[in-house]
Parts: sequence; structure tokens; C-alpha cells
Amino acid sequence: MSAPWRGTFVATALDVSLHSDPSSAVDVADLVGLALRRNPKRAHLLVSQVLAKHVPTEPGLVIAAGELLGAFVADRLAAMADDADPHPPCSSPPPAPLLQAAKALSTVLQSPSPQRRAAIAALTEHVARLRTQVPDAVVIGYAETATGLGRLVANALGGYYIHSTRHATPGVASVAGFEEGHSHATSHTMVPTDPHWLDGNGPVILVDDEFSTGSTVINTIRELHALVPHSTYVVAALIDLRSAVDRARFTALAKELECRISVTALGTGRIELGEDILARASALIQTLPQEAAKGTVPLPGGRLSMLELTAADVTPVRSDRFGTTAPPAAATIASIAAHVAEHLAALDCQGPIVVVGCEENMFVPLAVAQALEVLRPADNVRFSTTTRSPIVPIDRDDYAISGALTFASHDLTHDGPGVRFAYNLNGSGQRPGTVVVFPEPGTFRRDVVHSAVPELAPLGMAQAMTKVADDAVIILLPDDSPAPPRTAP
Repeated sequence: MSAPWRGTFVATALDVSLHSDPSSAVDVADLVGLALRRNPKRAHLLVSQVLAKHVPTEPGLVIAAGELLGAFVADRLAAMADDADPHPPCSSPPPAPLLQAAKALSTVLQSPSPQRRAAIAALTEHVARLRTQVPDAVVIGYAETATGLGRLVANALGGYYIHSTRHATPGVASVAGFEEGHSHATSHTMVPTDPHWLDGNGPVILVDDEFSTGSTVINTIRELHALVPHSTYVVAALIDLRSAVDRARFTALAKELECRISVTALGTGRIELGEDILARASALIQTLPQEAAKGTVPLPGGRLSMLELTAADVTPVRSDRFGTTAPPAAATIASIAAHVAEHLAALDCQGPIVVVGCEENMFVPLAVAQALEVLRPADNVRFSTTTRSPIVPIDRDDYAISGALTFASHDLTHDGPGVRFAYNLNGSGQRPGTVVVFPEPGTFRRDVVHSAVPELAPLGMAQAMTKVADDAVIILLPDDSPAPPRTAP
């Protein structure tokens, strides 16, 4: 029997309907579940089954889905190059090779656990054949959710990559800032260290996990076009749920700016929300048991260990928020990942193993998870990340977030210390044997052990992780902090 859809509870309780377009490459309901936000601006959260932001996921699936989106971008660029229309339609049916790969992704998402490994291997083979080099592309991912996804798209295209950030970057000035209206933390900036990062003539690719209205993307294109006008923009997401009115806004923007804008996504469709959904969601949360609603179910503690690597051990990590060129950056990270995975494979710890990145720090720990899976294939390695987003956990099969862990932040951000979360590490049948956590590179031991906001989050991240696993291993990596640029961007 197939498992229930992890959006049924919210869909029924709040009268939410999720629909796929007939032409959608992957069914939207296969790609996401639903959960309740703690956010006065939006009641529901679309919980991706391939992004590994909130759901521990096989690293091979995360990588294949991201690189498949990169193939969709390459296809869109080719179609635009062949189309004489100065304002091409935002979307059109993908060609057969992409549809075959998308079908392979659907097979993974619909397969029971014993069959998923073989299905992921088949998907990976499909995606590998679709790689297309677009070296003059500038790929931009959105913090925090799409920082890893954007890197995977950039890897598939072989272009320059940078993501927006909410980190404070002393000595490096921002060149642009964006507001994400529905987000829990709305403001993020761009801090490239190369003053000529946007000067080329290649396409600009904007990558996010999902589009609901597209307003953030529209604001971004306006700001980037004011910095350096470009002729071609491609907007890419795992799912696109914009209304017809919102899609028309993209067409109007392209005509206004005299450029070409096209949109591509693995899943396309629409979402219908019940009346008074914000008030109804608030009332629903109040009816939940206090332990479930706050994610504070007591858990036994595990062992804590830390592995601190220096520049003598591994190459210092350069954050993608400062901008990197995909091929050499990916090679460096692969080398780092192999070295760290060898350390982890030698540890006396048990599976299942969940490798956890922290907020924007997604791609390096994902690469480690992939390398560790090769070295310890019997340990059921999964990958996930922490987040700023406050979500209501409910431990049931038809809901996307079964457990929540709350702890203090450890990194330097524009808005100061705050509360952070990790999801689906606890809950029925989900306790890992080992959690391996990657704080932001350059983090000190004291920052992950002690709470910066004890009145809100009494535990530091390291201590909190011992509550969800028999072993919690914290990996502290050296960072490559850039010097300020010589000239102002």
C-alpha cells in the first residue's frame, strides 16, 4: 500500500487544494507536502520532498532533482535562442529526454523505501545525460531555502554562482537587496566580491524552490536590470503555482524592460486556499496538544563529539554567497567532502545517519552526505538542513512535519541572534543513530554549544542535536573569508 500524501491533513482542515497542470513534467503533489506555518502572513507551507530543507532526504535524490532543474533551464535557453519572438511564452512543453528524466523522478517519489535506491540510480543516469554547458550564465539562488538548489543548477550549467544572504559580511559591501514579503525573515542581500560579476552578456538565471506569486523574482529582475541590463532572464523553480494574473505580470515586465523572461519548473499548477485561512489556521493550532504544537516532547540525550578541521586538514571553504565559478568550486568541494567523509566513516557511530547543514550552508554538507553514502551504504544516509522558519509539528502520516527541534543561532546575521529549527529529526520512528551537523564554516566551538538567546532557545545547537540522536557529531570547517573588493561594485 502506498503511504498517505503528507498534505492531506492541512488540505482537509483548511480547505486547501493543490492541482497540477496537464502539461506538468512532475505531479505537484509528488513534489510537496503541506504543513502549518507560524507566520501571520501565510498559513501554509509547501514542504518539498526533494529539497532536503525540512525533510531528511537521500543525497542522490536531492542532487539529481537540482541538476534536472538545471537541464530544464538549459532547454529553456535553447528554445529562446531558436525563437524569434522578442517576448516568448513563459513556458512550453519540455522535449522527450527531459520528460523521461522527469518520469524517472516521479518513479522515485512514488516508490516504496526498498525500491528507492535503484530508482534514484536510474534517475541519476538520466540526469547525467542531460548536462549542458552554459559557461556565461550567472546563476542566482535565493536564501535560505534555495542556496543549495541554485548551486546544483549552476553545476549543471557550468556557470558563475552566487546566492543572496542574510549573513552579516563586515568589509564586503552589498550591491543589491531583496524583500521576500511572505517569508519569516524578509530581507536578504547580494555581496559579490567580484565587482564585474554581472558584466557579461550571458543569461541571468534566478533559482528558488517555489513560486506562488513571483513578486520576489519580479523585484529582483528590476533591481538587477537597473545595475546591469541583460537581454535574457530565466526563472527556475521546483514548482510554479502562479495564477494567470501573476504569469501575465512577467510578460508585462519583459515588455517594460525590453528583455526576454522565461520561466521553467519541474512541476506546474495552482493552489486554491479556503476562505479566512489565516484565522482558521490560528484556531486549528490552538486545538493541538501543547507538546505537538511546540515540538517540545522530551527525548533522551545522546553523545556529543566535535571534529574541528583546520586549513592544514582541508581547503578552507569559500561561501557561495560571495560568488564562485561552478566547475572549480565544485571540484574543491568534492575534495573537501571526500576528506571529511573518510573521517566520518571511521568514527564509531551507528546508522541511520542524517547529515545536517545549517541554513544557507547547504551544498558542502550535501556533498559530504553523498560521499559518506558511498563509504557507508548500509547506514541509510540522509541529508537535511536547519532553518529560520517556525513550523507547527504534528506527528501523523498525512502531515509533512512530524517533529521539531528548537535551538539558538550560531552565525552572524544582519538581524542578530535568533531561534533556529530542525525538522523531522524526531517524531515517530525517526530517531537517527547519528546526526552529523555542519555549522557555517568558520564557526567557533563556543558558538554552537552556548545559547545566544536562552530566554527563547535555552539550548545551543550542539546540545539540542544530542536530543534527537544517539550520537551528535559537529564538524567545524575553516572558512575562506574574502578580502573587500578593490573597487566598489
